[in-house]
Amino acid sequence: MRNAIIQLPNSGCVPAVQSFGAGKLGMTIDEAADCTGIGRNTLRKLVSWGKIPVLRIGRKTIIRVDVISAFMEINQGCDLLDCAQVQQVT
Repeated sequence: MRNAIIQLPNSGCVPAVQSFGAGKLGMTIDEAADCTGIGRNTLRKLVSWGKIPVLRIGRKTIIRVDVISAFMEINQGCDLLDCAQVQQVT
């Protein structure tokens, strides 16, 4: 993990922790798989189930870094291959 300072408009500096996707707003399925340790096919399945919201640009699927981070937090300890156990990121 790396500590960073984020400058928000009209609010001063706020410390933040960046866990992965350093400097990027979004990642491809392959990049998200590398950063999280979740397999590419599992991530694709989670996207098709609607558990992880994505941005589609042609054939490319982009997952926002903050979304994948939130997904990891709320589904800690869940079996990601069981659709009923996995909570959707909103």
